[in-house]
Amino acid sequence: MIFDSLTLAAVRDELGKTLVGGKIERVSQPDPLEIVLRVYHAGRKHDLLLSCDSQEARAHLTHARRENPPVPPAFCSLLRKYLEGAFLSDISMPLGFGERVLHLHFRVGESNTPYTLIAEIMGKHSNLILVSEEGMILGAAKTIGRGINRFRQILAGVLYVGPPRQRGRRDPFGLYEPLEDDSEKELSSDEAREWLLAHWSGVSPLLAQEIVLRVGGTPLSPATLHAALTRLLSVVRVGDWQPCVWTDANGLTLGAYPIALLSVPEELQSPRESISDALDHAASSIIRRDTFDRAKDSLLTALARTRKLRQREAAEIEAGIRNAGRAEEYRQSGDLLLSNQRSIHRGDAQAEVPDYYAPLLPSGEPALRLIALDPALGIHENAERFYKRSRKAESSALTLQERRTRALEEVSLLLESEGEAASAQTQEAVAALRTRMAQSLQHGQQGSGGLSGETQKSAQPEFEGHKIKRYHSVDGWEILVGENATSNDYLTTKIAASSDIWMHVRAATSAHGIIRAQNRPASVSPAALQQAAEAVAARSEVKHSSLIPVDYTLKKYVRKPRKSAPGAVTYQNEKTLFVAGIHGES
Repeated sequence: MIFDSLTLAAVRDELGKTLVGGKIERVSQPDPLEIVLRVYHAGRKHDLLLSCDSQEARAHLTHARRENPPVPPAFCSLLRKYLEGAFLSDISMPLGFGERVLHLHFRVGESNTPYTLIAEIMGKHSNLILVSEEGMILGAAKTIGRGINRFRQILAGVLYVGPPRQRGRRDPFGLYEPLEDDSEKELSSDEAREWLLAHWSGVSPLLAQEIVLRVGGTPLSPATLHAALTRLLSVVRVGDWQPCVWTDANGLTLGAYPIALLSVPEELQSPRESISDALDHAASSIIRRDTFDRAKDSLLTALARTRKLRQREAAEIEAGIRNAGRAEEYRQSGDLLLSNQRSIHRGDAQAEVPDYYAPLLPSGEPALRLIALDPALGIHENAERFYKRSRKAESSALTLQERRTRALEEVSLLLESEGEAASAQTQEAVAALRTRMAQSLQHGQQGSGGLSGETQKSAQPEFEGHKIKRYHSVDGWEILVGENATSNDYLTTKIAASSDIWMHVRAATSAHGIIRAQNRPASVSPAALQQAAEAVAARSEVKHSSLIPVDYTLKKYVRKPRKSAPGAVTYQNEKTLFVAGIHGES
């Protein structure tokens, strides 16, 4: 989602009018990269969302309900210590329009001790940082050590230094002094956009396009472009914002912006009362759609991969069927070797013997058959080798026919499912299709890449009676999920191998899950990760949240503290997968 300097200016303007002077009632951290400040001001409560997610960094008021973890993360606890009960005294952009850095200034206690919460909204470099009156960093959502950036560390106890300024770009609110390269020659639309992006701070690709369209009927040149830029940015001084949400022709939300757009058809834009309303709506729609798209893409990839495996298996079975038809040929070769054993010696690589099973030649002589031998074996052992091939070919013919039929049926089913997955419109449809296909293909597990090769035994209780659910992904990976604390403990400490993938909902009570990686964790498919994450999230206290973060790591990075309760663990080196919550009870 686009969150450029113009959007931040609109947000700062709105927050200044709505929140400044308000009191912080509560601080929560529903996600490691999101902070929500509840501000009481003028008789109303407002929730301010600050996100430093690399893909969706933003700041705005929100009405969306978010589940909070039972135990607050460290950064949340730090903010509560310093900011709960504080008054928001000002909101500023001290680095200027071109830098997406927002400072929230607080006054705490009777002494009005100042603290500043800095939101750096800069794509993958985004961060949330709490700074003391002396400019010392007290804590941050993302800690940046010297090993990551030796020029600018973000660590507690280090003096805060702002991000480096953009070089070679001019302040659009400053005096315009044409440079030597600002010739008055006419520019094309592409050249005009490039000129704006290269010379002016705070100009995003979308804003550059809007400026070009606002030049009107006059030729595009540095002078006319600067004039259009000045006219457009007058909205920052005047505060005459016209926030809107825009969609594509199918009604899918694409973004939000603080002004009406000329680059988007008017009928695809919907006005909103505030920039926060627009951003809140757009972010919710886009994040949920992105989560759905990832789940859908991973399912399509898994279906295609499994189909190719089945097609390869069918081709191998076809070769086996052709080989099975040679049972009589193998038996004949064994007979011919024994009937001509006096002319064959150990160490011969081949034997040319009369073929009494073939029609006679026109001369009346028998035809000759060339038989390949194993030089290390004697004549009787070579003959037995051919008899064994004959018996194996005869016994496998019927089985191979059945396997070929099943493989071709599965190929057809997978092709049909790929079409169904491609046309799926909801997260629920994708999940249902993945479960259905996994169940349908379970009988074909053995012999496929990444498959468990295990059969379920119903004669005796599995897992020593612990309640552990077993699933299989579309492409055959085995997934195990605990159903209570003791089952989680048994699954993690007794069942999981060090190379298995272990899962748990981040900062919330949930089931433990593992994917049996068979010593090949790098080969586990995205579809298997997605299905396992959904199974774990469905057995968590936050299962009804709109988006649920599920951490996963190798089991070797999971530790059970001494004398801890069943199911209690610590882990590291994790990655996070977001899945959609459920609407009903699991």
